[in-house]
Amino acid sequence: MTQENLLYEDWLIAIRERDDKDVFGKLYHHFWDGLYGHALLRTRDAQQAEDIVQELFIQFWEKRDRLDSQMHLPAYLYGMLKYKIVDFFNSTKIKPQLLDFWAEDLHNFAQQNSEELETYHALEQLLAQELDRMPANMKQSLLLKWDEFSIRDIAIRLGLSEQTVKNNISEGSKRLKYALLSRGIDRYSATMVLFFFIFS
Repeated sequence: MTQENLLYEDWLIAIRERDDKDVFGKLYHHFWDGLYGHALLRTRDAQQAEDIVQELFIQFWEKRDRLDSQMHLPAYLYGMLKYKIVDFFNSTKIKPQLLDFWAEDLHNFAQQNSEELETYHALEQLLAQELDRMPANMKQSLLLKWDEFSIRDIAIRLGLSEQTVKNNISEGSKRLKYALLSRGIDRYSATMVLFFFIFS
C-alpha cells in the first residue's frame, strides 16, 4: 500500500470512528480543487459546480459511520461526483442552452478522435435497439417528447391518458439509462452526459 493510500486510510478511520472534523477539513481541502474542476468542466456553471461538490462533502460527512477504511478514497469521491452530475442533468436546474454546448462538444470530440467514432456509432445502435425493444406506445411517447411535444399533445396523438404518457416516458428513460450504464460508457463522459440530458 502506498503512503498516500495509508494516509487516506488514517483519514477515513479518524472520520468514521472519532468524528474528527479537523481530519475531514484536510480531506476536504485535499480533494476540493480536483472535484470542483471536474464538475465545472461538465456543468459549465461555476455556481452549480460549487453546489454539487459542496453537497457531495455534506453527504460524505453524513454517511461517515458507513465508510470503509479500506476503500480507494479518490475513486469513491469521484464516483459520488459522477452520480451527482447525472442528477444535475436530470433535474430542472439544467439550462436548455447546455444542449448546444454538449452537441458541439460531441462534434469536436468526433473530429479530433476519429478512431473513437466507432464508439459513437455503437451508442447510436444501442439507442435504436433499446427503443425497438419497447412497446410501441412507450417508444412513440419518448420520440415525441424528444421532438418537444407536450404531454397533452402526445396523449391526444396516441389516444392515451396523460398519466399513461408520463409513465411511458419515465419507464422508457429508465430503460435507456440502464442500458447505457450497463455498457460501461463512463470513459466517454461528454457523450454520456449528452445522452442522459436528452433522455431526462
